[in-house]
Amino acid sequence: MKNLRGKKVLITVPELKKSNIEISDKDEEMMMREAMKKWNSLEVFAIGDEVEGVKKGDQVYVQSYALETGEKIEIDGHMRILVPENSIAIVW
Repeated sequence: MKNLRGKKVLITVPELKKSNIEISDKDEEMMMREAMKKWNSLEVFAIGDEVEGVKKGDQVYVQSYALETGEKIEIDGHMRILVPENSIAIVW
Protein backbone atom coordinates (compact mmCIF):
# COMPACT_ATOMS: atom_id res chain seq x y z
CA MET A 1 0.00 0.00 0.00
CA LYS A 2 1.49 3.32 -1.07
CA ASN A 3 -0.62 5.67 1.07
CA LEU A 4 -4.02 6.18 2.67
CA ARG A 5 -5.90 9.34 1.83
CA GLY A 6 -8.14 11.58 3.89
CA LYS A 7 -9.30 11.26 7.49
CA LYS A 8 -9.39 7.47 7.48
CA VAL A 9 -7.61 4.94 9.68
CA LEU A 10 -6.86 1.28 8.95
CA ILE A 11 -7.20 -0.89 12.06
CA THR A 12 -5.72 -4.38 12.37
CA VAL A 13 -8.35 -7.00 13.20
CA PRO A 14 -7.30 -9.52 15.88
CA GLU A 15 -7.04 -13.09 14.64
CA LEU A 16 -10.23 -15.04 15.26
CA LYS A 17 -10.02 -18.69 16.21
CA LYS A 18 -10.80 -20.87 13.22
CA SER A 19 -13.42 -23.52 13.75
CA ASN A 20 -12.87 -27.09 12.56
CA ILE A 21 -16.52 -27.05 11.58
CA GLU A 22 -17.47 -25.49 8.25
CA ILE A 23 -19.77 -22.50 8.83
CA SER A 24 -21.65 -20.25 6.45
CA ASP A 25 -20.51 -16.72 5.58
CA LYS A 26 -23.53 -15.38 7.46
CA ASP A 27 -22.57 -17.29 10.63
CA GLU A 28 -18.96 -16.18 10.27
CA GLU A 29 -20.08 -12.54 10.03
CA MET A 30 -22.23 -13.00 13.15
CA MET A 31 -19.23 -14.42 15.04
CA MET A 32 -17.16 -11.42 13.91
CA ARG A 33 -19.80 -8.98 15.24
CA GLU A 34 -19.82 -10.76 18.61
CA ALA A 35 -16.00 -10.65 18.79
CA MET A 36 -16.01 -6.91 17.97
CA LYS A 37 -17.85 -6.20 21.22
CA LYS A 38 -14.77 -7.37 23.14
CA TRP A 39 -12.17 -5.37 21.17
CA ASN A 40 -11.08 -2.59 23.53
CA SER A 41 -7.55 -2.04 22.28
CA LEU A 42 -6.79 -2.34 18.56
CA GLU A 43 -3.60 -1.52 16.66
CA VAL A 44 -3.50 1.23 14.04
CA PHE A 45 -2.04 -0.22 10.82
CA ALA A 46 -2.04 2.99 8.75
CA ILE A 47 -3.40 6.53 8.88
CA GLY A 48 -4.72 8.83 6.17
CA ASP A 49 -2.74 11.88 5.08
CA GLU A 50 -5.15 14.22 6.94
CA VAL A 51 -5.28 12.34 10.28
CA GLU A 52 -3.99 14.09 13.40
CA GLY A 53 -3.48 12.79 16.93
CA VAL A 54 -3.11 9.13 15.97
CA LYS A 55 -0.09 7.39 14.48
CA LYS A 56 0.74 3.98 13.07
CA GLY A 57 1.24 1.44 15.86
CA ASP A 58 -0.97 3.25 18.39
CA GLN A 59 -3.41 1.17 20.44
CA VAL A 60 -6.90 2.65 20.18
CA TYR A 61 -10.52 2.09 21.16
CA VAL A 62 -12.83 2.39 18.15
CA GLN A 63 -16.57 2.92 18.59
CA SER A 64 -18.44 -0.30 17.85
CA TYR A 65 -20.65 1.17 15.11
CA ALA A 66 -17.52 2.03 13.10
CA LEU A 67 -16.16 -1.50 13.43
CA GLU A 68 -19.47 -2.99 12.31
CA THR A 69 -19.92 -0.68 9.32
CA GLY A 70 -16.26 -0.19 8.37
CA GLU A 71 -14.98 -1.64 5.14
CA LYS A 72 -13.06 -4.89 5.64
CA ILE A 73 -9.88 -5.16 3.56
CA GLU A 74 -7.27 -7.92 3.46
CA ILE A 75 -3.73 -6.50 3.32
CA ASP A 76 -0.56 -8.57 3.66
CA GLY A 77 -2.62 -11.63 4.61
CA HIS A 78 -4.30 -9.89 7.55
CA MET A 79 -7.80 -8.46 7.83
CA ARG A 80 -8.04 -4.69 8.38
CA ILE A 81 -11.04 -2.41 8.96
CA LEU A 82 -11.20 1.07 7.44
CA VAL A 83 -12.81 3.54 9.88
CA PRO A 84 -13.21 7.32 9.98
CA GLU A 85 -10.76 9.18 12.23
CA ASN A 86 -13.56 10.58 14.40
CA SER A 87 -14.67 7.05 15.41
CA ILE A 88 -11.50 6.66 17.48
CA ALA A 89 -12.57 7.52 21.02
CA ILE A 90 -9.45 6.60 23.02
CA VAL A 91 -5.73 6.42 22.22
CA TRP A 92 -4.05 4.25 24.85
